[in-house]
Amino acid sequence: MVRSKKLYGLVVTLAICLALVASLYSPSGATAVNNTANSTIAVSGTGTIEAEPNQAKVCLGVETQSENVTDALNENSLKMTNIIAAMGNLGYSKDKVRTSYFSISPVRNTTDYTKIVAYKVNNEVTVEISDLDEIGEVISKAADAGANNVQRIEFGLTEDEEKVQKNEAIKKACTDAESKADAIASSFDLVIQRVASVSESSVYASSYRDVGMSNAGVPMAKGEAIAPPISPKAVEVRATIAVVYECS
Repeated sequence: MVRSKKLYGLVVTLAICLALVASLYSPSGATAVNNTANSTIAVSGTGTIEAEPNQAKVCLGVETQSENVTDALNENSLKMTNIIAAMGNLGYSKDKVRTSYFSISPVRNTTDYTKIVAYKVNNEVTVEISDLDEIGEVISKAADAGANNVQRIEFGLTEDEEKVQKNEAIKKACTDAESKADAIASSFDLVIQRVASVSESSVYASSYRDVGMSNAGVPMAKGEAIAPPISPKAVEVRATIAVVYECS
């Protein structure tokens, strides 16, 4: 009787094991592979805007030199004070005229570098200009006041305008990405279903800088300086995005 019960239990256990093994190979099992996963297309999009600048920065400087460092500094300080005053007369407040560079350095003998023959003083201010038509006048008035260096003129965008142009560049980048994805999808007989992911790679505005001039050490002509003609150059705003499209 005991032996029969053991045999019965063994048969039941074996039957359960066989049922479990069979279920693993059943078409409706949980481990069935899903062959309906959609394809994806990954592309990058670029948008570029050529924006008209609405502000400029002009770097004006004074360079003086003398055998005596005090004399060089005093001459330089007097001229820079006059330049700042001239900018004030044009309506530029102190927060629009700021020091961007200052240095005092020795001038050494060209044949004997150990000997100091003079001292050179450089002082530069950057003037922020919102009316681009005034750039030439700013330079001429600065020259009248003693400036003998124009290091650079930088054309750019105000913060608010830069945001507007960056958004426009992003929109163009999105259009570019969509166009690329459509071309790829049509080539492989795919149909774009939706955007799976999108990320911003970079968005920036490249200010245009024009190299300046220097008349340091050259006597300035007498009389008022003529305002030079200045033609602003467009500011390039560029955006790049990465997009992944889900297709079927």
